[in-house]
Order: sequence, then structure tokens, then C-alpha cells
Amino acid sequence: MIDLHRDPRPLRWYEWLAILLLAGYAAGARAGSVYQCVDAHGAATFQDRPCAAGADQSLVALAPAPSPAASPKYAVENKSAARRTQGKTTVPRAAPAANSYECRTADGQVFYRHSACPHSVPAAAKPGAKRAREAAPKTVAVTSTRISREDACYQLRRAGAAGRKGRDHDQDASSYDKNLGRDPCR
Repeated sequence: MIDLHRDPRPLRWYEWLAILLLAGYAAGARAGSVYQCVDAHGAATFQDRPCAAGADQSLVALAPAPSPAASPKYAVENKSAARRTQGKTTVPRAAPAANSYECRTADGQVFYRHSACPHSVPAAAKPGAKRAREAAPKTVAVTSTRISREDACYQLRRAGAAGRKGRDHDQDASSYDKNLGRDPCR
């Protein structure tokens, strides 16, 4: 049986030492003074102790470290903060339905774009081509059909999309764009 009402054990000496060291590191280095020592050969050294005999000594005051900068404000955070701080309630207008395009080629490739389809794409390479002339990429004409953005996003994300011919021509948002909130499928 588990004893849930047990008193916590006291800290051991090395745990106290670790806590004190971490507290010391958290306090950071403070600005102070250092000694500049120049020996007989003209070599300069900086140290926290007075110079040895026979060396020219001067005291150098260090400027304090700058205060830490505030974290940057991102545009995505500002939009949500502006919505929360707005006092009046407004009814948002319905945005026009966003459209995407289903692009089909004569050789059977199907891919999806959020902007217009290209006029042509490289043809799929023939797997049995033996000569360079047969394997040379040719272009294939593309026809486009306007579909809803929701349908295009579904087709881009569905499980069978990885095996679809033409998948490499899909217009996917990069991770960078997704992190900035510029994913058209969100």
C-alpha cells in the first residue's frame, strides 16, 4: 500500500550545495574592477588580484552588463491580443469562400494548388526507358478545376495522398509558413 501522507525527506548536503550553486549562477556576474598588469616585455594581462612586483599596474572599471532585452512581439500574438482587448462587439462579415484548384495532366497526374494551376508540368519518367532520348523529361499540359479550399486541404492531408501520382507538384505550406500562421489550410 502506498503511503500518501508521508512527510518529505530532508535535503542532503549535496542537494543544498547544488541549490546554492544554482542560486549563485542565477545571480550572475556583477560589474567590478580588474587590474591591468604590464610586464617588462610589454605583455598585458587582466586579473582580479593586484599585480606581481615589477609590473606596471592600473585599475580598470568594468561597465555593468546590459539588462536582458524583452522577447519579440510576433504578429500572430498581436492579432489575438487585439481581439481580446477590444471592448465593443462586432459581427464579423463572412469571408468569401476561398477556392483552390484540382490540376490534372494528360498522363494521369493529379495535384492540388491554392493558386492557379501551371500551364504544363514535366511528364512522369517512364520506368522502362532505356535510351536517354526516351527518358528525357517532356512537358504535359495541365487542366484545372476550381474546388473549395476545404476539399483541396482534405485531399492534401488524406492518408492515400502519399501514393498519388502528381503528389510532388502539390502546393504545400512550409513549416516556416505554418509557424507564422500562413497555412491556407488553417
